[in-house]
Amino acid sequence: MRANRLGPADGLRWIAESFLIFRFAPLRQLLYGLAFLLTLIFAMSMPLVGFALVWLLVPALLVGPHEIARSASRRVSPSAELLLAGFGRSFAAQLRLGGVYLGGMLAVLAATIPADGGRFAQAMVGMTRLDLEELRAPALQNAMLIGALVQTAMLTALWYAPLLVAWKGIATGKAVFFSAAATLINWRPLLAYGMGMLLLFALVLMLALAAAVLIGGSGALQANSAMFAVLWSMLPVWFAGSYLSYRDVFEAGEGGDREPPKSPTIPS
Repeated sequence: MRANRLGPADGLRWIAESFLIFRFAPLRQLLYGLAFLLTLIFAMSMPLVGFALVWLLVPALLVGPHEIARSASRRVSPSAELLLAGFGRSFAAQLRLGGVYLGGMLAVLAATIPADGGRFAQAMVGMTRLDLEELRAPALQNAMLIGALVQTAMLTALWYAPLLVAWKGIATGKAVFFSAAATLINWRPLLAYGMGMLLLFALVLMLALAAAVLIGGSGALQANSAMFAVLWSMLPVWFAGSYLSYRDVFEAGEGGDREPPKSPTIPS
């Protein structure tokens, strides 16, 4: 297994090229992104069961939008059945990988308990609801910050694992190891990509909020509508960039593709 070591500029290039992918069949990509988003929202709406179900199925669910991005990058019109690509032959391995995701998320929530006594963890699994006053509490905000940092580290390490299982056909444990190793040696382009996408998201969100204010309505409704609209519209771009990063890290140099500067071998 080879993982190409890329530079920070590649992370910014993924963002630019992701818009070129999005230009191909954009309405289809938006429609499929909406289906993906609504599936997660529906599952998370179920207390306790929803939390476990989402994280068990996340690896399989993530394969579909990446398949759509890969299809669009090849100028092939993506079909709706691609959304279920992760539930095919690799589903058993994806489900085992989902166990890793779920275990990781439980560890994330456990890490937040010392900060607020477990209030944030209870809210995340659907056991309680937080009001505005609680969200302003310093203890809860510290728990949220800890959770965000630990969860980001976990998800980054597992970034490529679902695609390695689906597209390379390797076992779950190896996929986790290769993904973690590849993200470690490519932390610079991944950081550039993440920061660039975060800034882009913030810019689009500000524009959406300004438009919502002009349209009118309650402040909470404006904010929620703008947040959902931006998240939905940015999903195809995010998945396209994620696919490009996988392609450049694991597939560049194969089949006549451009040869990256360095390609260290990860022991298998």
